[in-house]
Amino acid sequence: MPAQHGRNAVVVKRSTLLVGLTALFGLAGCKEPTQAPDSKTVSTNGFVRPGASIEVKEMRTYGTSDAVGASNDEYYVIRFKWTNDTGTPLLPKIDHFIIEDLDKRRFLGLETGNAALIGISNYAGVLQKDESHEYTVGFRVPQGTQGRLFYDASF
Repeated sequence: MPAQHGRNAVVVKRSTLLVGLTALFGLAGCKEPTQAPDSKTVSTNGFVRPGASIEVKEMRTYGTSDAVGASNDEYYVIRFKWTNDTGTPLLPKIDHFIIEDLDKRRFLGLETGNAALIGISNYAGVLQKDESHEYTVGFRVPQGTQGRLFYDASF
């Protein structure tokens, strides 16, 4: 019986070592993914056209990953450069970036509220007249929404 106990201890030590090395090598290769598995980088052609003073850099789509029955919504996460063309200094508000679809429905910009929006951080200072900054903004829209992205300073 003692020989069996000694053999079990060796097996346990080897298993523990193997699990530890596997975890170590697994962590060594870890890096933050560039996009979530359910995201797609899409061309803005046909989906979102840039409005005045906006230059779209990248657009990704994400599923909502919520449990709303029969929901066909998705998130558009758009990285763009916006130039303050309002004629006066302005403290931009993320929910004033708008996608207006072909039926004139408006979808307000978001920075929080879904896993697709985690890690978004934008410039929070005043933009002087004709000054530009890059922004990353999410929009919850029905799947396949097409429209125009712009900044609405009127509200």
